Amino acid sequence: MEPKRLVIIDGYSLLYRAFFATRFLSTSGGRPTNALFGFTSMLFYLLDHVKPDAVVVALDAPGKTFRHAEYSEYKGTRRDMPDELRQQMTVARDLITALGIPSFEVTGYEADDVVGTLSRLAESNGYHTTIVTGDLDSLQLVDPCVSVMTNRQGVTDVVVYTPQAVIDRYGFEPRFIPDYKAFVGDSSDNIPGVPGIGEKTASKLIQQFGSVEDILARLDEVEGKHRKKIEPGREQLIKSRWLATIDCNAPVHYDFAPFQLTAEQVDKARSMMEWLEFKGHIKRMPGTFARYLETADGSESQEEVRVEVESIEPRVGPDIRSAQELRTWIAGRPYALVLQQTSAQASMFEEAEQQAFVAVGLEARKANASDAFALLESESKNAILHDAKPLYKRTNPTLPPPKFDSMLAGYVLQSGRSGYTLRDLVQGYLDVAPPETPQASAAGLFLLESAMRDRLEKEGQTSVLDEIEQPLIPILAEMESTGIQVSSDFLQEFSKSLEVTIEQTAGRIYEMAGVQFLIASPKQLGEVLFDKLCIPGAKKTKTGYATGAEVLQEMALGYPICSEVLAWRELTKLKSTYADSLPKLIGADGRIHTTYNQTVAATGRLSSNEPNLQNIPIRTELGRKIRKAFVAAEGYELASFDYSQIELRLLAHLCGDEALVEAFQDRVDVHRVTAGLMFGLEPEAVSREQRNLAKMLNYAVLYGVTDFGLSSQLGVGFSVVEAKALISQYNERFPKIKEFTTSVVIEARSKGFTTTLSGRRRYFPDIHNANRNERMSAERQAMNAPIQGAAADMIKIAMIGVRKTLGGSTTRMLLQVHDELVFEMSPSEHHLVESIRREMSDALRLNVPIDVDAKIGPNWSEMHEL
Repeated sequence: MEPKRLVIIDGYSLLYRAFFATRFLSTSGGRPTNALFGFTSMLFYLLDHVKPDAVVVALDAPGKTFRHAEYSEYKGTRRDMPDELRQQMTVARDLITALGIPSFEVTGYEADDVVGTLSRLAESNGYHTTIVTGDLDSLQLVDPCVSVMTNRQGVTDVVVYTPQAVIDRYGFEPRFIPDYKAFVGDSSDNIPGVPGIGEKTASKLIQQFGSVEDILARLDEVEGKHRKKIEPGREQLIKSRWLATIDCNAPVHYDFAPFQLTAEQVDKARSMMEWLEFKGHIKRMPGTFARYLETADGSESQEEVRVEVESIEPRVGPDIRSAQELRTWIAGRPYALVLQQTSAQASMFEEAEQQAFVAVGLEARKANASDAFALLESESKNAILHDAKPLYKRTNPTLPPPKFDSMLAGYVLQSGRSGYTLRDLVQGYLDVAPPETPQASAAGLFLLESAMRDRLEKEGQTSVLDEIEQPLIPILAEMESTGIQVSSDFLQEFSKSLEVTIEQTAGRIYEMAGVQFLIASPKQLGEVLFDKLCIPGAKKTKTGYATGAEVLQEMALGYPICSEVLAWRELTKLKSTYADSLPKLIGADGRIHTTYNQTVAATGRLSSNEPNLQNIPIRTELGRKIRKAFVAAEGYELASFDYSQIELRLLAHLCGDEALVEAFQDRVDVHRVTAGLMFGLEPEAVSREQRNLAKMLNYAVLYGVTDFGLSSQLGVGFSVVEAKALISQYNERFPKIKEFTTSVVIEARSKGFTTTLSGRRRYFPDIHNANRNERMSAERQAMNAPIQGAAADMIKIAMIGVRKTLGGSTTRMLLQVHDELVFEMSPSEHHLVESIRREMSDALRLNVPIDVDAKIGPNWSEMHEL
């Protein structure tokens, strides 16, 4: 007969693990829940898979333990608990109680001691034990009756340690774990090890001699180089072993009663999970708790409960035979529309190869694609779609926006996701199995609107979807359909001239190197620069020398060959990426039709591909020549409208710094004003170098640049220490900017997200990452998110307003690149310039003026200011 199974959960250890292993989650009201969610997931996993007969949770009691009395530095290096985790700890106790699980804590002892004591007592009470913990201290307790389950990655990806598994990992039996920790130390508990004795040596010594006491008793037999390291710290070694040893005789009293739940406890647990908004866990409760429910007479329930995952089962109506029949059936009601290709080779818009499925509620019907397009053209305002823009391009780009686009809603709710498939959204927001049939997809899409709008409403993001993202659908569809005229002749000539310049540059490189080599090969380039020419500052990588742009820029002043290599790289990139590639994208109408993406950039910005217009170079004169290829159609001019310093203006508005606000209100050079305050000068006395430095600092704070990053930007001659001093000086001169950026990071840590002026959220799941680099990167992104997100919202709102302003004119919006809009404008419609400017400057009302630079000309490069 199998022995009964006791599960002991190391509560706080598991909560810590869950906190850092689970992406940041919060309720609609902002309460953090990721640790609680991960903890509950693990508990459900245990109940479903281990099926314990009894469950207990061990907790750390407040205050110091008996170990602190002997060693005051014990656990002295532990960081303070993050506030977001502290908030969840108190709720965790209530959740454990609601689930009817007994918990134990003993003043003066750690949770590990409670775990050890309970596992010792369990065998005499007829139990074998599984200890569930987030760390490996409990491995010393493993024996034939005790196993340890710990997380490998995430929460439910687990590994179970038996005695043999411990031996396989460490090379010795579980009872020697404290001896091992005494040698290697434990930074989390501040237990000192033996300097110079690492994991391999510690394992070897234990395998050869045994415990710490055995090793010290036979120290003369230990290899000399190890003996010298051990001898000075004999007493500390013994104390470290004592600190690492779990006390299995804590004053704990437990009746080892089987785990059973009453209906009242289940109701309390459900109420707590509803409060925490754990919808998925609530659905799992009936199946998971079934075997633990008491019957009316108090005995355990023997009823077998089967819980199947809910799925969407649409009512399939008769096929629709005509557009009129489809319109009659819809009768002005909201409807969901999905298309399905009948063959993998079919183009998206081959109507003969497409089927349409339309749903109202759970009733779904099949229709011809052409009839569905006709319905969309007459009833777009009632349409519930997924990725509507391609459908608008197929039918009529000028149609009113749809009632709902689930892909855009998914993006607004979680802009950091890598994709927003209809299947994933249905499964995620409706808590059902992903749809397997097109009818179910259509019905699921219809049901998604209500579920996703409910979430948008709770987060205050409804207006972001309805007033910013969805109104852009027809605008972007029209821009993509219109395209922009590109001169293939200019690009062909430009490619030829680049080829000549590339050959000349390569010749100079070969002459300086004294040998011909493959310049594009980092390996060969590194060998030439550092082995043949012996240029100092070489940095080795796994595959050779580092030859990236940053490395070459550092050496460029002293070694002209590095400057030439950088120039060669720019020239070859211009030729291959633009001069040679853009002509291949020109359509039969002589225009390039880029595709705009609304759901790619987590910042809220638009992106584009084929070609990626955001990467069209503008920093160098040679790079700017590419813009000359983008030309106006006959009888038109190109007009460019570009926000001036928009992110700095948003920073001034958000932080309220008097100097920044006044500079913009007075329309003076904000970088010169910054430099004057930085260096204690009147603005007119500021040198060009000082202004450039201030400009770099102004933008550095926007992106949370580190002192190392700033020193790299400043170039040769500026150390990390000097860059750090400049940042500190800037923060002292502009304390409100520092207060603002700090408050944003604090908000992101507390809530897991930041918010723009328009209510757009951006989540930062790595804001609590245990990896410092990942965490710091998330903090820098969070610092800039309200500003860059507001800039993204601003130009999108402007595009919506401008389209209304253009009305029935012939002026057409062609491109959106960063903070710039490009139009094709008839000379007779120059009167629209001020209207466009006004729509852009009024998109968001700030307490500083918004300047929009307007230019016009025959192409995107040769333009004069208006």
